[in-house]
Amino acid sequence: MTNKLISTDKELINTFKAMLKENEYRSQDELAYELSIRGYENISQSKISRMLSKVGAVRTRNAQSKVIYQLSDELVIPRVDCTIDTIALSVKNNGTQIVLKTGAGGASLIARLLDSLEDSFGILGTIAGDDSLLVIPSDTKMINDTTMKISTLLGISSH
Repeated sequence: MTNKLISTDKELINTFKAMLKENEYRSQDELAYELSIRGYENISQSKISRMLSKVGAVRTRNAQSKVIYQLSDELVIPRVDCTIDTIALSVKNNGTQIVLKTGAGGASLIARLLDSLEDSFGILGTIAGDDSLLVIPSDTKMINDTTMKISTLLGISSH
């Protein structure tokens, strides 16, 4: 077995996330033990705690009502097999709100993207349906600018 004491933090975090996806762990001791089996020796409880926080793991109950560590679904980045401009179809505003149309099932993906940009695009928040997205601008006086930024980002025309 190769000693991974000199491995990078990125490798350790990737291994840690893979462990949480593959198996259920009830304690930080179980996580430390599994890491040692995988060649990551001498990982302290405080390091495990920091890694749990870093990857967004939460304690939750499984189907048998046992408390386990699990990656939070909120932090999982959605993956798509096509470019974003094939999902977003159109964007327009009425002076107070912005509506974005997407292909079926695409609204939540675009909402996550726009929510991550918030202030830099003048976005207060979003509400996603299946194929429509409501974007609330931070300032209605700047709504045309916000609409244009979204349009440019997504590679679609604004009306």
